[in-house]
Amino acid sequence: MNRTPLLLMFFTTLLAGAGWLFSKEAIQGLPPAAFIGSRFLLAALLLLPLAWLREPAPNRGQVIRAAGCGILLGTSLLLWVTAISQSNALGSGAFIMSVATLMAPLAAWAAFKARPGRHYWMTLPLAIAGLLLLSLSTHWGVSLSLLWFLASAATSGCQLAVHRHFAQTIAPTWLTCIQLAVTGVLGCGLSLLTEQWPQSVSINIWGWFAASVLIATTLRYLLLTLSLSRLTTAHAALLMLLEPVWTLVFSTIFYHEPIGGAKLAGVCLILGALVLYQLPLLLRGARIRPR
Repeated sequence: MNRTPLLLMFFTTLLAGAGWLFSKEAIQGLPPAAFIGSRFLLAALLLLPLAWLREPAPNRGQVIRAAGCGILLGTSLLLWVTAISQSNALGSGAFIMSVATLMAPLAAWAAFKARPGRHYWMTLPLAIAGLLLLSLSTHWGVSLSLLWFLASAATSGCQLAVHRHFAQTIAPTWLTCIQLAVTGVLGCGLSLLTEQWPQSVSINIWGWFAASVLIATTLRYLLLTLSLSRLTTAHAALLMLLEPVWTLVFSTIFYHEPIGGAKLAGVCLILGALVLYQLPLLLRGARIRPR
């Protein structure tokens, strides 16, 4: 396999992990909902010209379905930013969020009658055990920040299932653009109703905000698109598991997040469950690859 898409995906996961740090720092001076809203509205505006140039405009029904998917995305991100505003344990939160991949099949089963296979039910207990170890090994206990992360992961799992279903009939750039725009509108609307902007925002905070928009959102999704076009789904999914690893590294360096034996065991169980879940796709791709 060409190393270029592998390196692109590797760098994408690094940017995604750094995005947790950028967001945590930005919301020290910006209201969380306003941060999410403005960040994703700007990202949607940057993506809109590309959608107009590359793909035909969606019809009314497709716009409604994409907007519904955007509501799920916006809800998940607002729950997520609430969680990171209350905790410095970003690494643990990132691994909890990664379980959304395993929650998506349950959502697809409920919404579209797509029942998960036997292999899925074998990996799910590992992820649940890992979550329990993470919750018991941090100062959270059963705290609000842990519950916010879990709620965000559950909503993200639903969004992934709906996204995969609608991506079969809606042009990908338009689907992404509409979702980002709806997320931005939700965030800004919630901010207008519930938040107050500070009288002044420091240059450092605007710098973290710019990094979130340009690096962790725009550049990240551009590199993701480029790498996905040249990688199999299974390879991409496995490489994307590096995101919570990078987040844990950054959280340990910048916020001194403690790493004990129980936490490492929980991380390994979740990572192992996700790898095992994707392994059949990887092996299937290796079998059908031409020699």
